[in-house]
Amino acid sequence: MTSLMLRAAIAGSLATLLMDLLSGAAMWMRATAPLPPNLVGRWFASVARMHVLHADIAKTAPINHELVIALPVHYSIGVGLTSLYLVGLHQLHWPPRSFALALAFGLMTNLLPWLVMFPSMGYGFFGVNGPAGTRLFISSFVSHAFFGVGLWIGIRAAGLS
Repeated sequence: MTSLMLRAAIAGSLATLLMDLLSGAAMWMRATAPLPPNLVGRWFASVARMHVLHADIAKTAPINHELVIALPVHYSIGVGLTSLYLVGLHQLHWPPRSFALALAFGLMTNLLPWLVMFPSMGYGFFGVNGPAGTRLFISSFVSHAFFGVGLWIGIRAAGLS
């Protein structure tokens, strides 16, 4: 059991890392325009303080170490979602090695930012009222597609397929 949990953590970490690297490349090519990571860290910290809803998270007072907060929470979410994916497939008796299933799951994880995070940050459902210069809907869509690809690769790399 411990070995399986470790392999799931490795797969989730790899999926999240690939998501971050490819999302960075997409941003560098100006294909996407996501939120600055410090705002995500600020929101994670405010959630931990039981202050979930904001009119505009960018206008909330900055806190120390926003990026340091964002990184482990982001990777923990990636590991948790990967574990959820693996448990779900196990319950359905479906093989985890399917590229299509991993991609579909990655795209379904867009529901978290679109319906929870963006509205809670003050940017509306699907991020339609995001800060000037951002394209939250498409940026999230692309990043989470990359998570799905990373999930497929991570599962294979961790020996879970």
